Amino acid sequence: MAGINTKIDKDDYNAIQTVIGRIMGVGSANTGYGQTTFSSQVTVSDAVTVNEYAALRYDIINIHKHIYNSTPSGINDQTIGAKVRYDAANAPINYWLSVANSLDIARLTLAPAGQRVSVNHGTENFTGAWGSSTSPQLACTVTCEWTNSEQARFFFNSGSSMQFTSSRTGGSSTAQNTSWTTLLSTAGARIFGGATPGTGTTPADGQNYFRLTNAGQTWSNVVASSPYSLNEWSITCRTDDGVTNNSAGTSKKLVFQIYWNDNHFPLGGNSATGTPVQPGGFGPDTVDGTVSLTVQTVKASGVLEPTGSGNFNIETPTVTISSITN
Repeated sequence: MAGINTKIDKDDYNAIQTVIGRIMGVGSANTGYGQTTFSSQVTVSDAVTVNEYAALRYDIINIHKHIYNSTPSGINDQTIGAKVRYDAANAPINYWLSVANSLDIARLTLAPAGQRVSVNHGTENFTGAWGSSTSPQLACTVTCEWTNSEQARFFFNSGSSMQFTSSRTGGSSTAQNTSWTTLLSTAGARIFGGATPGTGTTPADGQNYFRLTNAGQTWSNVVASSPYSLNEWSITCRTDDGVTNNSAGTSKKLVFQIYWNDNHFPLGGNSATGTPVQPGGFGPDTVDGTVSLTVQTVKASGVLEPTGSGNFNIETPTVTISSITN
C-alpha cells in the first residue's frame, strides 16, 4: 500500500474492486447478487482516474444501501478533475478496503425494510375436523422454480427469502383448538433464505438454500406448549431438479413440504397403535375450524445510485401451492 498523498496504485484499487465485484456481480456459490457493477479491474494505468474512483464509490454505496438501507460514512464525493490520492480526508483507501471487507462478511443479510418488496403467492385453507389417531396430520406442498440456477442463487445471495405463515381460526372453543391457534400465531413467519435459518454452505442438512439435498429435511419445526407439546408445525425442503448437493447453488427448483402434526392423544393413549399415554387428558381430541397457509417471497429491491441507474433487479420465482389435505 502506498503512502499518504501519493497516487492510488492500480493494484490497491483492484484489491478493493475484487471484493466489491464478487459481492455485487455474478460471483459463485454463496457470493454474487447478479447486478451490474460500475467499477471494473484497472489493467493499463498506473494510477486510478477520478472516474474509476467514482465508479467504485457507487458500487460500495449500492451494496451498503442494499444491506443496511443507508449510505456508508466516510465515502465522500470526489471533486471532478481532482487528483485521487491517499489523503485521509479525501480518499481514505485503507478505510475503503475495510468497508469492502465488512460488506463481504454481511453480504447474505436478509434484505431490510426499504430495500425489499413482498410478493404474495396466495393462501390455501382447510376447513373441517382433523387430528386424533384417525387423522393426525394436514399436509401441503409448495414448489418454487426460477428460470435457471443462477437466478435462484442471486435470489438467495441477495437476502431474498421464502416466507410461510399459518393460522387457525373459528371452530369449537376447546383447549386443543386454542393450543393450535397459539402455536401458529407464536410461530409467525417462517423464513428460508441463503443464510437462514443456518449459515454457510455445509453441512448438507437443509438449513438454508446452499445446504439442501434432494432428500427433504426439516428446517423449521415449532411445537405447542404442555400438555400439547407433541403437536408441531414443521416444514421440510429439498431440491427437485437432479441436484443432490446444493452447496454450489446449482438448483433452480425447490419443493417445500408443510405439515401440521397433531400428535396429542387423550389420557390413556391408543393401545391399538401403541400411542403412549399423554399428560392432561384434555378433550375433545380433534381440531376444527379453518387452518390457513400463506406463502410469500420477500426479495431484494431498491433504487441504485447514481440517479437514473435503475433498480436492484432480482427474479421472482414461480410458486405453486397445493391444497391442504388430511
